[in-house]
Amino acid sequence: MPQCHFYRLSDIRKLLRQKGFAVQDGFTSITTKCIICSQEKIESKKNESKLYVNKTTGYFLCPKCNNHGHWSLLERLVKKSKIEGSVKDHIETTQQKLEAFNKDWQTICNETTSLIDLNEADTINLFRLFEFPHHPDATKVLSDVRVTSDHTILYFPLKNSLENIVGYRKIQAGREDEIENVGLHMAGLFHCRAPKLTRTDQAILVPTVQDVLHLSASKVPGTLIWLTNCSLPPVLLPCLEHYQKLCLWGDWENMRSVAEKLGEERCRFVRPTDGLVTATEAAKANLSLKTLVSEAKPATHRSITTFASLRDDVYAELTNIEKVRGVKWRRFPALTKLLGGHRRGELTVLTGPTGCGKTTLCAEMSLDLALQGVTTLWGSFEIRNSRLARTMLQQFAGLPLEQNLQDFPKFADDFQKLPIFYLAFHGQQSIKVVMEAVEHARYMHDICHVVIDNVQFMLGLGDEDRYLRQDAVIAAFRTFATARHCHVTLVMHPRKERDSEDLSTSSIFGSAKASQEADNVLIIQDKRLTAVRGKKYLQVAKNRYSGDLGIVPLDFDKDALSYQAKKKSKKDDTEKLLDQCIEEFTLDKTEMKLRNNANKSNKNQKNKGQDKDADSFLSDILNLNRTR
Repeated sequence: MPQCHFYRLSDIRKLLRQKGFAVQDGFTSITTKCIICSQEKIESKKNESKLYVNKTTGYFLCPKCNNHGHWSLLERLVKKSKIEGSVKDHIETTQQKLEAFNKDWQTICNETTSLIDLNEADTINLFRLFEFPHHPDATKVLSDVRVTSDHTILYFPLKNSLENIVGYRKIQAGREDEIENVGLHMAGLFHCRAPKLTRTDQAILVPTVQDVLHLSASKVPGTLIWLTNCSLPPVLLPCLEHYQKLCLWGDWENMRSVAEKLGEERCRFVRPTDGLVTATEAAKANLSLKTLVSEAKPATHRSITTFASLRDDVYAELTNIEKVRGVKWRRFPALTKLLGGHRRGELTVLTGPTGCGKTTLCAEMSLDLALQGVTTLWGSFEIRNSRLARTMLQQFAGLPLEQNLQDFPKFADDFQKLPIFYLAFHGQQSIKVVMEAVEHARYMHDICHVVIDNVQFMLGLGDEDRYLRQDAVIAAFRTFATARHCHVTLVMHPRKERDSEDLSTSSIFGSAKASQEADNVLIIQDKRLTAVRGKKYLQVAKNRYSGDLGIVPLDFDKDALSYQAKKKSKKDDTEKLLDQCIEEFTLDKTEMKLRNNANKSNKNQKNKGQDKDADSFLSDILNLNRTR
């Protein structure tokens, strides 16, 4: 990830005004006339396009000529009357990309059909295939969507603030989870309106196209915008600049960062009702979507001072208890059982002896979450990013890559799609520089999980004040986790302890601040070198959420570089069933033997009685003969 800096808005505004560019203030950006478009002779004043400059990052974008970049590039354009060579090359490259995309989109249009041109039977079958809710005006709502001749692929056009198509979203039937976004740095959104509704000052932002269709069926006023994964890159902010009111409807954990970018003063949020989080869930429960949107409440919570204001949030937590517990680890079910899940806004400290596999375990835990859509930022200060990426790729593949090089492209392509970013740092770094990069990544990429491996390498050897500096680092990340609603995992070395002694929360290097500030403390205990049958396990030594403590066994698979619990094979299940059958057969055999013995005993007793009766009868006969 390239290292970027935030710029002072006052300096940007001052420079633009000094060079004669009038500045207009907006919700997320300041706007001025495009410097590049204004230098073209064919442009008239009437057609001057707006140049948007992000207030937080200084990133600029012109929707008309599609030129974009960091403030440093725009600064050079503003200060110099003549465009220099490198800047000119950048502008030409941008124009070439624009022309290439336009050709690509034209090809798609030629090979596909508009959804509105399908007959009613084909439309109904198409909606059933993609599991979209159908209503009479559904095709009008999705009139811009293109469909292939075999009706298995849909193309959703992405438009910028000037309604120019700058990208598309490709969805294939049966693979809806693998949405492919194509276009010019994704500077466009898919939006639509219900027919005969002209309100343009309000927009409703939802995470799925099903939500869009349900809202349009309910005639909810305003523009309906589809945000995939509730993610909003800053480059999309100009598309939403002219809306006075924005209604967010989705998972609040993800929508919270969206509201921060858009400006909380104009954002409202639809609170979950009886555990129903999305518009689709509310529609299936026959609730009035129009009423829920009209009753949406402010997203900002800065003025909350009473329980009455918190009441809705408390109720939402109680009705969504599974989501409150966090994202569950699929590879570590025992850890999920103890911690409940991975929750945003918390600080986790992972420690263990040198060489016990802290980085490997932490990599797999973060990979598990990334596979479930948790956007992750890795700060590896101890090992290089290429080595870390190789470890995570092998864990992702589940087999030794050096022996399966023919499969590398396939695994690499799939791994590349995961929402994982890496800080381009190695060795000792200033906490100020690191926090600036982390803040930038959170804003640009909606980071949910930050991993720092490890704190001691980031601080370096330093001087006698290393304890104070470490406390400052922990305080900075604690504040970041809480204020930015992001989970932070800090990998730390322990103090030097005797090999025979177990590590504890007091074994973490430095002062007690790390264990005090942490919500979770995880310790790798390695007993393989101190006991004949010693094992390695992960100990949950602190759990602020539920208080549950315990251990998670760690069995290492060297081929996959994985600690996940091994799944029982079909052979194991077969053997278990066979043992059960043998056991049942043995019990049946024993029972039959006992029954046979009992029957034999009864038979013997009966025979004895019969023999006795026979003897008496013979005796009477003999006695009678003697009498005669």
